[in-house]
Amino acid sequence: MAGMTNLAAPERFKMRFGRIPLRTGVTIHYAESGERTGIPVVFLHGYVDSWRSFSGVIEVLRPGRRVIALDLRGHGDSDKPECCYGMEDFTRDLLLFMDALGLDKANLVGHSMGGFIAQSFAARFAGRVERIVLISSAPCAAGNATLGEIKPLIDELRDPIDRKFAAEFQAPSNPVAACFMETIVSETMKVPAHVWRSAFSELFLVDHRPILCEISAPTLIVWGNQDGIFTRPDQEALLSSIAGSTLKEFDAGHALHWERPKEVAAVLEDFLG
Repeated sequence: MAGMTNLAAPERFKMRFGRIPLRTGVTIHYAESGERTGIPVVFLHGYVDSWRSFSGVIEVLRPGRRVIALDLRGHGDSDKPECCYGMEDFTRDLLLFMDALGLDKANLVGHSMGGFIAQSFAARFAGRVERIVLISSAPCAAGNATLGEIKPLIDELRDPIDRKFAAEFQAPSNPVAACFMETIVSETMKVPAHVWRSAFSELFLVDHRPILCEISAPTLIVWGNQDGIFTRPDQEALLSSIAGSTLKEFDAGHALHWERPKEVAAVLEDFLG
């Protein structure tokens, strides 16, 4: 775990940072807090986000709980290779990352694209997953009408990404602290155009309906009823396909963990035990 450092923060919210090379040749940057014992909570952020997408949730979790938040390949401070941003690539990265850190099992919390990664991993590597939380997720992104409207704009992107475009893309449904959104947009600006295009094109192909029945881990579905991308029928489809899953609904949008971090943290604590 080379290069571990501490971020100045309240005593209960000390983050350690590291970069770890995977066998694929990609080096993953991550943030960690809490005690290095027990089954960790691994956070998987959404498209063009970074680990900081979950910072508001992490800082109000129970002190001492082990938390690990990745920058997925192409995002944040992780490597940004020219290719390979499909669900298979992200899933393999997660497996190799857990192996490299010696994590036999993890609780997975994924937002949007990160939720699809959590689904894929839980279906393929059931023995490595304790529980999963799907925030603003769905069984399928392929053919999604909202994503289809956005795709031509993403396909046209070239470096450097316009900061105004990034800010508009990330704008939540409800107001959040300006300093937090400044951080989010700054993290989004770290993502080069080729990753915007490739990751979005691959996401638009995802259809997990055939594999959801293979998820055996207890699953919590967290959804905001103002979500303009994934709908209530999407949540009902997840509930009917994943045995024993439960749904927690918020008055919030697609980025509900930004809008309601304390409430999201509370339901995570209740679910994780």
